[in-house]
Amino acid sequence: MSTYKPRTGQPKTIRAWIAENYSVPARIVAVLGTIASAWGLAVAVGDTEGENPIAWLMFAGPALAGAFPTLELAWRRDHDLSMSTVKSRWFIFPLFGALGAIVAMVVTEIVMRVSGAVAAAQARDPYHYWFAEDGPPFPSFMFGILGYVAGLLLALAFFVVVLWPLQILLRPRQALEENMMDASESNFRRNRAALLMMPLIVINAFVIAIAITADIGWLALLSVLLEVAMVVITMFLQRADKKRRAQAGLSTGVELGHKKPARPERRKLY
Repeated sequence: MSTYKPRTGQPKTIRAWIAENYSVPARIVAVLGTIASAWGLAVAVGDTEGENPIAWLMFAGPALAGAFPTLELAWRRDHDLSMSTVKSRWFIFPLFGALGAIVAMVVTEIVMRVSGAVAAAQARDPYHYWFAEDGPPFPSFMFGILGYVAGLLLALAFFVVVLWPLQILLRPRQALEENMMDASESNFRRNRAALLMMPLIVINAFVIAIAITADIGWLALLSVLLEVAMVVITMFLQRADKKRRAQAGLSTGVELGHKKPARPERRKLY
């Protein structure tokens, strides 16, 4: 078993946080994503029917630039995977990818408009799949924003489907410490089982949303019942590290089947 110890110390500045968390491979992926977005937009100008898959690189550039820093945590053991730490990466790094992609695509779009390529494509088809005549003047901004959303969702999906289960299986004691759960031998197995339930709860929540949207009644009902059952089982299994959570100003949560120690009776003074 690993002997993980949570980090302590003063809060880091934004620059120090980026220097520590934004690795060289992640920056390389961001640059490649920026180039891919510009290439995708150049191809999209001539893709009046929206059938060329290369055009979709406009979204893939910022999406991959945002998702890769989360995915790389699967093989980088020196990083905290607690929700409070990881969620900041979901919002910040896709933003870097989107901003770089927007700049590259706007420059590419200006060149294509000045050269007459956009006007020629619109003359062939005024209802151009990407650059319709009655569309926004610079759709590159919209493409970048959609890429940001895609990167954020991809990062969340990688965390729930890949990182979280891997950490619980390979580094369970670190996972318990980061989630402020009791890592003592008496509660180790039950807390590890409770953590394994949590990714399933998140995934099943998406299944519920899809079933309701698609109007699949039996799947929605079954998923809701399964969700309730998994939540109840998790609350029954989990045992929090009350001391650490109290120090952090957090509640201990609901622990079913766990009797609180009785308070000693106070003597009455007469």
